[in-house]
Amino acid sequence: MSITFRKIADDEAIIFHDGKAVGDLYRHEDPLTGRPVYLVLLASDHRGWVAVHDRAQVRDSIRSRLRSHPTMSWRY
Repeated sequence: MSITFRKIADDEAIIFHDGKAVGDLYRHEDPLTGRPVYLVLLASDHRGWVAVHDRAQVRDSIRSRLRSHPTMSWRY
């Protein structure tokens, strides 16, 4: 499962899985800690955002969300 990103702004990227756009990734600063938090939103996912506080876990979180996605999981 190849997860890649295309940066479109300083704090925003498009998420690709095997060359197909599947969602958006946003980087925000946590107002309480001042540390970055990454917000993952997959297309057509009624579950909404998932917040990831560790940059190293972003791809794993995306893979997990794709596998359990209500309309796209059959592809992965």
